[in-house]
Amino acid sequence: MTTPLDALITALREAGEHDVRVEAPPEAVLWCDPGREFHGALPDLRSRLPGLLTLGEPDLVTRSGPALWLRAAAGRAIGSVEWPAAEPSILYLPGVGRETLRAAEDCPEHLKLLAWFAVSGAFFGHVNGKDWTLRGFLAATRGGLGLDVAEDQITRMALVSAAARLLVSPLADLRGRRIDAAFLDVLLVPDLPADALDWLDGRLDAKSDPPRFTAFAERARRELKIDPAKVSRTVAAQRLATREGQWALVWTRFADNPKSHYPTIDLLSSVVPPNDLLIDQSTYPQVNEIAEGKLRRALLALADAPADVACTNVLRLEREHGSRRQSVWAQMNRAPLAMALEDVARVASAKALPADNATAFAEAYARDGAQVDGAAIGALAAAPAKDDRTAVSTALRVIYLPWLEAGASALQALAKRGALPPTAPPSADADAVVFVDGLRMDLGLRLAELLRDRGAEVKCRWRWTGFPTVTSTCKPFASPVASRFRGGDQVPDDFYPTASDGKPAQKPVLERELKAEGWEIGGSLLPDVKAWSETGNFDSDGHGLGVRLVDQIEHGLRDIADMIIGLVKTGRRVRIITDHGWLLMPGSLPKAKLDSGLTDTKWSRCALVKEGAAVSALQLPWTWAPTAVVATAPGVHAFREGQEYAHGGLSPQESVVPELLVEPMAVTRRAAIVEVQWVGLRLRVVVDGGDGLTADLRLGAEGDGPTVLDKPRELDADGRTSLLVIDDRTTGMPALLMILDRSGNPLAMQATMVGGA
Repeated sequence: MTTPLDALITALREAGEHDVRVEAPPEAVLWCDPGREFHGALPDLRSRLPGLLTLGEPDLVTRSGPALWLRAAAGRAIGSVEWPAAEPSILYLPGVGRETLRAAEDCPEHLKLLAWFAVSGAFFGHVNGKDWTLRGFLAATRGGLGLDVAEDQITRMALVSAAARLLVSPLADLRGRRIDAAFLDVLLVPDLPADALDWLDGRLDAKSDPPRFTAFAERARRELKIDPAKVSRTVAAQRLATREGQWALVWTRFADNPKSHYPTIDLLSSVVPPNDLLIDQSTYPQVNEIAEGKLRRALLALADAPADVACTNVLRLEREHGSRRQSVWAQMNRAPLAMALEDVARVASAKALPADNATAFAEAYARDGAQVDGAAIGALAAAPAKDDRTAVSTALRVIYLPWLEAGASALQALAKRGALPPTAPPSADADAVVFVDGLRMDLGLRLAELLRDRGAEVKCRWRWTGFPTVTSTCKPFASPVASRFRGGDQVPDDFYPTASDGKPAQKPVLERELKAEGWEIGGSLLPDVKAWSETGNFDSDGHGLGVRLVDQIEHGLRDIADMIIGLVKTGRRVRIITDHGWLLMPGSLPKAKLDSGLTDTKWSRCALVKEGAAVSALQLPWTWAPTAVVATAPGVHAFREGQEYAHGGLSPQESVVPELLVEPMAVTRRAAIVEVQWVGLRLRVVVDGGDGLTADLRLGAEGDGPTVLDKPRELDADGRTSLLVIDDRTTGMPALLMILDRSGNPLAMQATMVGGA
């Protein structure tokens, strides 16, 4: 026996024991419980005593019923109520004492049918002939457990409430200790902070769970110094905010997961903080709201400040408000400006890029400068609400725009004196290339971080992109087939180089040339095929959304990371390339005058130079024809008004781009296709190690087409399944059988023809 419940079950069974030599077995064991003290233990008892029958309302699930039903059930006369022959029938009679059954003439009418058992059955009780009370069974040295149980009325009441938990407690923990009301309250409410929060949230009260609330209230009076039965929850919220005494434990539990306690937060929001600056007020929502308002006004006030003064003020604000990022309210997204301020402060601390050497300039930008761009993006993303974003945008225009201007002007000065090195295409040492339009350097670093978090080995380097920094020029140059394109003496309006047949390198022509060099389009799943894929919408989103692009970036990067992980898990080595970066400035980039000798283009950061015109703008060679030149806007200016997002010019953000190499990832699980058999349009598959994997059949020898099934099918424990093609028009078409893990990663593949033709 390891628990009181074990002892109770043993005692109930022993009550039915008899001397087979001189006695007939009792027809039932009568368990009278006039005080209903054992009632809480019934669920556990029913699961272990199949012959336990209860006097009460008819319910076959709990094997309960009136006296007539009990009489029949005890005699095994009800077919739906069965239990092993070796188990006795035990009749639990709550609210009934044995004296009631023995007084045959005075026995209540509804119990008279059970009076016979007083003669033919055996009573479960103390050796002194009395019914067991819960305390008596626990404390009695004869027939009971001999535990030290207090005799006061409060303890007796607490025993009834805590019966279910007490009876399943280890006897070893109960022996040698005083079992009183305080001990039982802790047993019934083992987690006082959790119950306190349930009460504050309105999930626990005297109506919903009387025994638990009574025990909680008793502990709360002793340990939290508050009476939940008498005081309001608002008063309790005031105590919670102070974190005094045991309330500190309640606060810690609340702070671990505040999003589960919105009603408590509403209560705290109504609490007025004390007018005492020496008291920690971080627990009060009103204090946080006031601080957010103060910070918002301070950021807006930077609008007319010189950049150096604004940077100093931002760093001061960071010292004042930074600690709020550790608060509960920050977890609840109620301190967005405090969260954004961390990144605003990083921008305020930005150092100038070295301006004497192009390579050192690019390396410093890729290492440090891109982090500043990422911080600006992070600050804007952390403050999505209109008023908050306006405040952050105001600060960034004052401190970030001058840094951008200085970096672009320094790079343009290097270009003007011919100090930029020749532009080179990406390396060609991967069997899969993924092109991401507009993957700026800071985004590339974040993508590398996401991939490493997923267990991938990633190498990240930088390179100079082409000029002008537009997709039409830079995408063909970054592709594995750059050598198949050329420029001319004149720069075309759309900035596209041309293929050998004179067609511009737009997407269809680029894909045609890739196929001519043996590249499959769309990311073939076969590891021995060179694959070209395109993903990401950063550039198109930037043109369409402006500064609201920041709200899409993290989600977009995670989608790209998912795709890359899927590729490297097939054993591929993946190179991630891009065409150009971009500039982003809330409120728009400053406008530059378009000289009369320049022709505006759809890209506001570059312009075509009219033949023979003398212009003041910096002119640089077109990547595809060194003798042809394109003008760039000065610094980070744009030739058109209202450009929050722009590219095409010369700046580190546009011109220094990432290039990521992701090594193949080992897949720990192995699967091998050992049998493929067509019967009509049904494909029977056997896979070694296929238990729990999924089989899919997709059109195309590379599996780049749609599935031909209604849905992928899971393999059984023997690695077998049967796939039915839903469209007979696909008969004879090439297809790829793929065995996928739970994440959709292919573990085995085999080419086939639909129908086996």
